[in-house]
Amino acid sequence: MASAKQQFNIYLPADLVRAIKHAAIDDGRSLSAYVEDVLRAHLERVNELPEQPQ
Repeated sequence: MASAKQQFNIYLPADLVRAIKHAAIDDGRSLSAYVEDVLRAHLERVNELPEQPQ
């Protein structure tokens, strides 16, 4: 079961935002889905991702 989504605001340099938006478009996904997957992958690599509730 997917967990509920929650919105939060972050501030990033304009060039990074532009690059992320282009990467999401190139990958055919929404910006939110792209950023979520990138952050999950990073946290899994550093073993800090909490387990998903079932």
